[in-house]
Amino acid sequence: MFRYLERHFSRIWLLVFSIDFLILLTIVVMALRTMTTDLRNTDFRFIQVSFAYLAAFMLLSLVMLFINELYTIEKKYHPWLLTFKCIISFTFASLCCYFLFYRAISHRALFHFTCMLTLIACVSILCWRFISYRILPRINIQQRVLFWGADDLNKGVVKEILADAHPKFKVVGFVDNNPALTGNLIMDRKVLGRVEDLDSIIKTEKVEKLITPCSQARGDFPAQNLIDLKFRGIEVLDIHTFYERLKGKILLNGLRPSWLIYSQGFKKTRLTKFHKRAFDILTSSFGLIVTLPVSIITALLIKLESKGPVIYRQQRVGENGRIFNLFKFRSMKADAEHGTGPVWARKNDHRITRVGKFIRKVRIDEIPQMVNVLRGDMSFVGPRPERPYFVEMLTAKIPYYNQRHSIKPGITGWAAVNYDYGATVEDAVEKLQYDLYYIKNCSLSLDVIVILKTIATVFGRKGSR
Repeated sequence: MFRYLERHFSRIWLLVFSIDFLILLTIVVMALRTMTTDLRNTDFRFIQVSFAYLAAFMLLSLVMLFINELYTIEKKYHPWLLTFKCIISFTFASLCCYFLFYRAISHRALFHFTCMLTLIACVSILCWRFISYRILPRINIQQRVLFWGADDLNKGVVKEILADAHPKFKVVGFVDNNPALTGNLIMDRKVLGRVEDLDSIIKTEKVEKLITPCSQARGDFPAQNLIDLKFRGIEVLDIHTFYERLKGKILLNGLRPSWLIYSQGFKKTRLTKFHKRAFDILTSSFGLIVTLPVSIITALLIKLESKGPVIYRQQRVGENGRIFNLFKFRSMKADAEHGTGPVWARKNDHRITRVGKFIRKVRIDEIPQMVNVLRGDMSFVGPRPERPYFVEMLTAKIPYYNQRHSIKPGITGWAAVNYDYGATVEDAVEKLQYDLYYIKNCSLSLDVIVILKTIATVFGRKGSR
């Protein structure tokens, strides 16, 4: 279980989350004992309601801490901002629980208890966060990684690791068969020796992962040595598999078709499709109902500001290359592309209206796409759908671009929450790397993470134009 979590989260992230979980669990258990002091004289239904209330409070608190980016470990917030984010997280969780359970528990008792629970939880998590800011930089719990080869591909990956504020991995160095490189510093890390010295280097440096190149010639590949390392518990990964776990995207540079063919993932069972479709219907139906007042106000503001339709229809490319009409609240002037043809939106685009600028910033313009989801044109989570003109252009320039149409496009997606709005071919390459990761690892749990990250992105008003 721990090894599975390590593939997706750093050990520092897991440590912070685990202690948050234990703190809240302790508070909830103590609160439950307080609410049900003498179980013999307490109504069983009251115990059930109390347990449900406290479980909901704990779950919502963790979700709100995630949404408010308090698990973005590389960020060290100013004390006042950290306090504000904690207060907002626990206040929202408390209000939700109060309105969910106020009919089942006495109003006054529930109100006082909720206030006390919120205060204790907020102060406890804040104290732990302030302590973590001091102790985490001193804790060395990163996984120790050795790179085989000092080529440009490996150097680029090492550079990204060293750029992280809280890296998941610690690079101990390189091994390379070029004797002239031994002892040299590359990317501030030493070439520790040749491949034949692997065994002694791994013992000395306490290496946990060995990253091998995909392009290694068969004659130079010490298969028996690697088998021995594997049986000793050293994880041996190729550079592309390692990068996928490191960054949550698939590295296109140097990617061979064989890696895509033989790597695990890309599963599309009937059960997976059923779960995803059911999740899409439930989420979009709920979303349309909840956002109905916002949609009505938005429609009125659009109509009052400028001439043209409230709902804008635009052709997009869907699953298996099928063309469909995507619905959005109109955020640009009518006939915005008259005389220019299809162009990407730019920063401070003069075609965007005042209302459009706001609804784009908070993603309100995307609400009508939930109708596309109900119709089956889209999924709630998936690669963002692109226009046919750009698809044709990008498919000709970028390898594997057409593979992003192997699943339904989404209102939000893994690329959307991890990368800013793209308006160049280079941006399209970056987003494709995230899209391929999502397609490879598509699951209900990943969809939930994307939705939570989307909420955090909307609150932070990032990535829109």
